[in-house]
Amino acid sequence: MTVCSAILFDAQAAEPETKPWIIDPHTHFKGPEQIALEAKTTKYHPKNTLGHVVTPKDYRPVADRLGIQATVVVEAVDQEHPQFNDWVLEQAKSNLICGYIARGDLASTDFVVNYRRYQASGYLRGYRFRREELQGYLKNGVARANLKLLEQDGMVVDLLVDSGEASSVIALAQDYPQLTIVIDHCFRARLKDGMVTPEWTTAVADCGKYPNVHCKLSSLLNFCEGAPFAEPAPTDLDTYSTVLQTCFNAFGEDRVMFASNWAVCTHYGKVDDVVRIVSQFLKSQGEQALRKGMRDNAIRVFKIREEHLR
Repeated sequence: MTVCSAILFDAQAAEPETKPWIIDPHTHFKGPEQIALEAKTTKYHPKNTLGHVVTPKDYRPVADRLGIQATVVVEAVDQEHPQFNDWVLEQAKSNLICGYIARGDLASTDFVVNYRRYQASGYLRGYRFRREELQGYLKNGVARANLKLLEQDGMVVDLLVDSGEASSVIALAQDYPQLTIVIDHCFRARLKDGMVTPEWTTAVADCGKYPNVHCKLSSLLNFCEGAPFAEPAPTDLDTYSTVLQTCFNAFGEDRVMFASNWAVCTHYGKVDDVVRIVSQFLKSQGEQALRKGMRDNAIRVFKIREEHLR
């Protein structure tokens, strides 16, 4: 129940290498009360950052070193404990945070009450759903009404899904054509002998046909399915180029965006390598693709306010 160390995050203090300009729309922060509660039922690996208190103070040296101007924090909250969303929103007083993707049960009768409270903070940008939840929401009348509300309010739906949920993503995109949908972690791509499965490739291509669906180029270092906290993942662009190029071809330069998945990405290697690999790939697609993918698309998709950028 201690704040994560700089060594654990590879976040040693350093002078910024460049003026901060990158937007990182995927980090995970957790507070002490949440960690204490989870410790009663969940035993994490000692180096697992999801079992540590993580705050903007821990992220600042990373952001400064890598030229990251601000981050959108993504849920690390169980549905039955919505109060932990409030803790994250309190952290938004840091000038590093420009938005929050919250956690909530769309089928719950108190969803709207909590949603309006978070919305009043000015930092709520949307909600994230996990694999099996999306299928259930599409079949639930209360959840569908709340999806319509999110669509009307211009909120984002972040999806932690893999290629097996492509049909649900497509159903969501078709039923709510004005809803902004963002797929996390390249559909949880997995590389085996340097190759992706045909099913994954098809899922990416099929979902890319819908203009309201976007893709985060994030969580690269665990695509090779190496064990966390073991030998670091490969750090060369060639290893990940098939995944990145497939997503870029499907979604185009206006609907892909860099994201780090910090500090979970440190379970497999250095966050510096995540930033470098995605930057190198986007630059290979042109300077415009680099600027859009590392900054402009995130600002537009998540409707980030200028006053929330340091």
